[in-house]
Amino acid sequence: MADTLKDKILSGVFWQGLERIGSQGISFVISIILARLLAPAEFGVIAIMMVFISLCGCFVDSGFGTALIQKEDMKEADCCSVFYINIAVALVMYGLLFLAAPWIANFYHSPQLSLYLRILALGVVIRSFANVQLALLNKRMLFHLSFRINWVALLISGTLGIVFAYRGFGVWALIVQHLSNAVVTVIALWFWVKWRPQRLFDWQRAKGLFQFGWKLFVSGLMDAFYNDIFSLTIGKIANLTMLSYYNRGRLVPCTGMGVINSTLGSVLFSAFSEIQSDREKMRLLAYRGLHNIMFAVIPTLTLLFVLAEPLVKILLTEKWLPCVIFLRLCCIEYLFWPFHTTNLQIINACGRSDIFLILEIIKKVQCALIIFITYRFGVITMVAAGAVMGLVCVIENGWMNRKLIGYSPWTQLWDILPLLMIGIVSGGFVFWGLHFILNPWLQLLIGGSVFVVLYLSGCLVCRKIPQEIVKILRTRRLR
Repeated sequence: MADTLKDKILSGVFWQGLERIGSQGISFVISIILARLLAPAEFGVIAIMMVFISLCGCFVDSGFGTALIQKEDMKEADCCSVFYINIAVALVMYGLLFLAAPWIANFYHSPQLSLYLRILALGVVIRSFANVQLALLNKRMLFHLSFRINWVALLISGTLGIVFAYRGFGVWALIVQHLSNAVVTVIALWFWVKWRPQRLFDWQRAKGLFQFGWKLFVSGLMDAFYNDIFSLTIGKIANLTMLSYYNRGRLVPCTGMGVINSTLGSVLFSAFSEIQSDREKMRLLAYRGLHNIMFAVIPTLTLLFVLAEPLVKILLTEKWLPCVIFLRLCCIEYLFWPFHTTNLQIINACGRSDIFLILEIIKKVQCALIIFITYRFGVITMVAAGAVMGLVCVIENGWMNRKLIGYSPWTQLWDILPLLMIGIVSGGFVFWGLHFILNPWLQLLIGGSVFVVLYLSGCLVCRKIPQEIVKILRTRRLR
């Protein structure tokens, strides 16, 4: 059993890592091309619409997807019931967005936003037809299929978006990209995941799933609102152009973070669910997972922080330089994400969605208070305060796992502190040295190379390189 789980985890990590690296890489390249072809204000329009689209997506799923993954005795009636509920809710949400579109457009002083939103919201309905297939794919840990599906969808939708942008369609290019991605993803999931809905619907089984999932639904809704509340506020108190700078600044660290954090995210939840009865194994898996993730996260985000300005100049051109400050602030915020991911997945795997909900309520109330206190001091102050709150949330998320598996937030932070110090010292040295190099290409080349050498050397001296990497290197030496 242990070997089987280990094989599943390793296979899942490999395919999830390959999928994330590839998909995030493709997304990043596509976004760079689109950023060069389109104006910042056009990205601001799509950014504000995606806030409402993501909120509707939370209602459509309603926590049923996670409930299907967690449920040990899943039946066909469970999947069919969830399938029909997803579609019904999606149609209702689209209707509400269709009616609310003129009001939203008026609120943000953008008359064309109404038509844009009504078309873009069709993606909510389209994606609802494959939510069950996606949950089954994750439950069975068939991450090689996820790799294929996401790559195909990204390549097709990205190509269409670029073509439309090149021909001067502006915002419509981004809308076409989003909708085509939804269509291709749904078709691919139906093709590769061999499940089809039957004429079954069981209110009792759906109710049982919702009893677990509703807390996750509320938590997910608050989380989506939390992630987008800065966008909503910036779009109103500043303008959509400033919002595009903020979103573009988030995009770069989010791309690097997505490759690392999401690779182990769904894999760890499935693994924790399978060993949920053995708390000691869960604690050991949490430690190793967190250490391995942070070994890659810390240098990635530190390097992005240090090389933010030359990176923006080269990739996005100087018209996007105002996003540098947001890029750096978001690097600080995303640094704490692996702690959140690991701790919250442990809580979900243990079946304590009630604790998950309570934690999300506490964090979202704190977020609202931060925005209320800081928005009058400007966008940068508001975003900076949100980044600092990431550390507080680490303590809150980890506190419950002190009781569940005996792994307190203080122990988690202490385990990672040496890696963090190595990253800060290496980054500080490179940041100071960049003042003597004027060419942005040389800054990237020399600064990146020096940082990698310093960080790996520090980890080697302090013996902080993960055991899995050391074993691989030793095996290759023996060969």
